[in-house]
Parts: sequence; C-alpha cells; structure tokens
Amino acid sequence: MGFPIVYRTETTVKKSCVEEASVERRSVEKGTSKERGVALVIVLGVVALVSAWAATAAYEDMISLRRAENLQQSSRAWMANESAMELVRFYLGEDAKDNKTDHLDETWAQEIPPLPVDDGLVTGVVIDANRYFNVNDLVNNNGEVQTNVVVVAKRLFQTLELSGSLVDKLIDWMDKNDQPLGIGGAEDFHYYDKPYRVKNRRLDRWQELSLIDGFDDEVLEKLKEAVTVRRVPKIGKTTVNINTADKTVLMAFFPRMEAVDAAAFVEQRPYEQVASAFAGKPWSTGGDTTRLSVVSDAFIVRTDALFGNARWREEYLLIREADGKTAIEYREKQGWM
Repeated sequence: MGFPIVYRTETTVKKSCVEEASVERRSVEKGTSKERGVALVIVLGVVALVSAWAATAAYEDMISLRRAENLQQSSRAWMANESAMELVRFYLGEDAKDNKTDHLDETWAQEIPPLPVDDGLVTGVVIDANRYFNVNDLVNNNGEVQTNVVVVAKRLFQTLELSGSLVDKLIDWMDKNDQPLGIGGAEDFHYYDKPYRVKNRRLDRWQELSLIDGFDDEVLEKLKEAVTVRRVPKIGKTTVNINTADKTVLMAFFPRMEAVDAAAFVEQRPYEQVASAFAGKPWSTGGDTTRLSVVSDAFIVRTDALFGNARWREEYLLIREADGKTAIEYREKQGWM
C-alpha cells in the first residue's frame, strides 16, 4: 500500500506563504511591542529621576535663598542696633556739655519710638544706671566690708520685703575672708553641694546673683528695679542720682524717710544740688548723702531692630567721663529670631 500523493496547487502555496508571513509578522510585532514597553519604562524612570532632582534642586535653592536673605536681614538688624547705640552716645556727649544735672525730662531719658529704616524698624531705650543701688559697693577694692553701705543695703532689702541675711550672703560671696558674716552668712562650706565655690571678688554681671544661696527668681524679680551690678568707678564708690532714683532706693539712704516723704520728694524733681534738695527736710537727719548726686556717669542702653524675620536686641552699659566721652563697659546680645 503506497502513500497518498498530495498535490499543492499554486493557491495552496500562496496561502501557506501568507500564513507563514503573518506568523512572522506577529512575531516581529510582538518583539517590537516588548521593546517599546521597555523603552517606555526607561523613559518614565528617567522622567521620575529628573523630576525628583528638579524638586530637590528647587528646594535647596529655596533654602539657600532664604538663608542668604536671613543673613542679610540679620546683618541689617545688627547695623541698625549699632547706629542706634551711636546715636545715644552722641546725645549723651552733647548732654554733658549743656548742663550739670541729669534727670528724666532730658532727651536721652525719652524712649525712642520705632523708627523706620529701609524695610525695618529700630527702637531703643536709655536707663540711668545711677538710679540703682550697686551691690559691688558692699566691699571696697581690697575686698573688705563697707559697713556704712551694708546698713543702706539691709534697709533697701527690708523695704523690698526681703531678708537682711541675703545681704550677708552677698557680702560673703564677694569679700576676701572665709568667715561667715553674721548668722545668715554663707562661705565655701555652704556650697558643698554646688559645682562651684564662692567668688571672693566683686560681681561682673547681674546673672551671677543667681549663683548665691537664697537669690532665687522671686528675690531677683524684686531686686531688678532697685539693684544693679556694675564696676565701681575710679572714685571708689557708685553714686545714686536723686533725680532718677526710685522711691524705694531713696528711702534706703534715710532711716526716717517714709513713703509719703519719698513721694513728695520725687514730685519736686529735678534738683540742681544734693545739699539744697534735702535742706529743711526733717526726715533727712541721720541720712547718708555722701553717695548721692544729681549727675550720672553710667547708662544702660537697650536697642531693638526688626528686619523681616531677623530681630536683633542688645544691651550696653555706657560709661560717661567728665569730658562727655563715652565708653562701652559691656554689651550683651539679648535675642535673635
């Protein structure tokens, strides 16, 4: 039995070729489609990377610009503070030439209103440092107790409703010896649980008071309007200006002065001389007028400048000499935002 013979006609051959071409074309199209899919994924990945890079670059550029802007505004605020301070120094120098007394009606004592400078504001205030009692006067240059000043200090603390033992602790912090002063004194052994010892020297800054035993926030709050910490002048003592001092401070110098007397005395200011200011005042008998004056030699200057997001505040202590020239004893930056 033989095999059947299959005859392929021309039509059959053509059909077969068309089918083979179709299969091949589908195969090619399928491969091309896969390649296009891979290419699209690659393109989308590149676009995503470029977009992420562009977003990161834009963010970093924004941060850099903001940082540069803040730096520029900070510099402008700092220069505005410097200008305000120099303006105060000029007025204090001119004031020394024009009169021989200092009081609260003078130009320097008026608060500077906010002044527009370019795109910012600057203001300031001048406070007479001689209106306060200087605690550094409690000891002399040799670290010895000044008995007459201690009496004034204890009277001041009593008026402020503070214990007189705080004055003893303050003196022990500054004097040279290691013997506690009175019952309330506090020398080295009293600070056994502290990471520091008593200074045995005068204070340099107000903040040092917080290191002394008993001088907590409540005590410091009461003292801040009556007490200051500054270097003792070359004459060996700090004077209190009766034309600017608070009633509480004035009463500390006169044991017989009552609150009503102090109020009347303040009402009649300014005075041109210390002697005439207390003449005929019965309550002035027994008072200590050797540390009182009508002129001031130290001024606290606080400046405040605001430029955009930058706010720069500083505090200066200016010392004015007899010739009207001023020198900066210290300066402290109070804040920046």
